[in-house]
Amino acid sequence: MEPKLIVGRNIRANRERIGISQEALAHRCGMHPVEVGRAERGLRDLRVSTVVKIARGLDVPPGDLLAGA
Repeated sequence: MEPKLIVGRNIRANRERIGISQEALAHRCGMHPVEVGRAERGLRDLRVSTVVKIARGLDVPPGDLLAGA
């Protein structure tokens, strides 16, 4: 499986674990909801800075989002 798909699955799993919507996560990260949706579906390679932003929004270490990639 492609790393961007694994990262996307990890983002979604963590978001669902804390019970927030893509829109709420986007707000926490200072991103557009469409960007969060694309990231979760693995439609784009994420920059390290974006992974860090999302990890902060989810309150997890960035490594958690990269696990398995």
